[in-house]
Amino acid sequence: MIPELLMHYLKYYLVPLLAMLLLSLVVVLVYNRIRYVLFLQRKRICLPIIATFLTDLTFSDLEKNELEAAVLDFKKKHPYHKEWFKRLVLSSIIDLSQNLKGDLVYNVRDIYVAFDLHKNSLKLIKSADWYQNCKGIFHFQTLHFKHGQKYIKPYISAKNEVLRSNAFIAHLYLTSEPLDFLVDYKYEISSVNEYKAVDVFYMKHAPIPKNIDRWLDAANDSIVILGIKVMVFYNYIGAAEKMITLLKHPNNRVLVEAIIAIRELYLLDAEEQLQLVFRDNNTIVQTEILKSLAVIGTEKTVSFISELVLDESIGDNVKLESLRTLKAVDHTNYDSNFTDSTQIEQMKKHINSPYL
Repeated sequence: MIPELLMHYLKYYLVPLLAMLLLSLVVVLVYNRIRYVLFLQRKRICLPIIATFLTDLTFSDLEKNELEAAVLDFKKKHPYHKEWFKRLVLSSIIDLSQNLKGDLVYNVRDIYVAFDLHKNSLKLIKSADWYQNCKGIFHFQTLHFKHGQKYIKPYISAKNEVLRSNAFIAHLYLTSEPLDFLVDYKYEISSVNEYKAVDVFYMKHAPIPKNIDRWLDAANDSIVILGIKVMVFYNYIGAAEKMITLLKHPNNRVLVEAIIAIRELYLLDAEEQLQLVFRDNNTIVQTEILKSLAVIGTEKTVSFISELVLDESIGDNVKLESLRTLKAVDHTNYDSNFTDSTQIEQMKKHINSPYL
């Protein structure tokens, strides 16, 4: 009895239901495919028209009212009321801005505003979805819309790490405030954003922060690292003593950044301290120390290296870097010393001829 009921259920209910679901899925897929193909066709037709119009506007020195009139006329002639067309215009404006330099990017920004697309971007920024927030922030940053900075600023302390990271860089690009405020920034900054932040100084021709020395004392290690990078960028040696004290910093990233800065800024007074902390650190840090000693080293470094290469507790990679340092500081000593050691002579051959 039960098998008959089961077969009846399968035959008259489950199988037809599955067939209907499968048919519905096929219809939806076909419909979406047709829509996509039609969109691609419209896109191929419209993109050249949009690109030509935007390019002409960018290179035409129009007054504000003339620009607004030209944009209004364009909207009347084309389906700007359609979302897909509006998105094409926005993406074309962004592409154009990213491929231009100088004052022309501000012409593109004015076009962006004339189309009222900044209002669309603002809606994204005010959205409850962090991904939409990031898109709107990207629009404002890429199009140099400085009036939107006040809407981005609250997100630099957002809980979502991706949103906070995007907002942080956009805020730096768009703000007109001195960047001194960064000394109190409490969130971690990614390595990528550290370089982007330095790029902001380059792009904006911003003066070095007046409180840059304090950055090296910040509780946030990311700010300490950023401070070091900014000092190197500006070739600033006013905080040399503080830089040298960072050689005892517990964070290896800060330590390595300070060691690199010492050679970039040619801080000769750091030679002795570099040698003192050498054995307290791992191979990576030791290698960076040797690279810096190769730049700032004196006779003290020659003596230091002479002892180091004979120390059996030191690994081969560090010994190899030690010999490179010795060669950079005192080529004569490098050539004439350690001739009775087969291992060291082999290392020298490798340094002199890397292909061996």
